[in-house]
Amino acid sequence: MIVVTGATGHLGRLVVEELVAKVTAGELPAGQIAAVVRDCAKAADLATRGVELRIADYSDPQSLTGAFRTGERVLLISGS
Repeated sequence: MIVVTGATGHLGRLVVEELVAKVTAGELPAGQIAAVVRDCAKAADLATRGVELRIADYSDPQSLTGAFRTGERVLLISGS
């Protein structure tokens, strides 16, 4: 499982889109991408493409524990 934080931001969205393309091309197994977001509505299109959405907020450290569960690789994109 690859976990990408900040998945609705500019960089995070680009990374998730590239990972989804790799799934589509058969280079990455389906169901291996988790997007960490604060608002699921902003990432609804990713969920329809098989990306697992996980809710977390940098200002709530306890929410991060669940967001990173079963993640073998994590791309942590910092916030401002």
